[in-house]
Amino acid sequence: MKKLNIRPFSTPLIIGAGIFSATTGLLMFFVSEDPFKFAHEIVGIGFAVAIVLHISTNWRPFKRYFSQRGVIIIALALMMGVGMVLSSAMLNRGEPEELIMETIEQTSLDRLAPIIGMEPHELMQQLATDGFTVENPQMTVEQISEELDVDTDDILLSVFR
Repeated sequence: MKKLNIRPFSTPLIIGAGIFSATTGLLMFFVSEDPFKFAHEIVGIGFAVAIVLHISTNWRPFKRYFSQRGVIIIALALMMGVGMVLSSAMLNRGEPEELIMETIEQTSLDRLAPIIGMEPHELMQQLATDGFTVENPQMTVEQISEELDVDTDDILLSVFR
């Protein structure tokens, strides 16, 4: 039985998948994750398969990396990758939209008013017109929500109308 020669395919597969993964990874980082995420993940799986095929066809030269200083480079790359994953997991503070909403909810009316082009007393009047009576402009949207027992979204709809 003749052994299947995958050498002509493994390196071009790695090159192609690497270029695609690098490109979509950069686009996801700098532009938007939405249109690229699925393709990036699928090609990433293909990239992993191509790497395994490449290693299997080039096992002898590959072993030399572990007997020379290449092992240091491999170890450094692995440590950097693990470090990035761990730091990302530890620093994950949620979706940016959620962080923005939390920040707005924790902002006092006297600081929020100028952002929307109003004086604090004008914003308080607008809220009162919509049924949200506020006595102190230094209250946050969250505090007002708790005091009046209403959803913060209702108050924010009134603020940004």
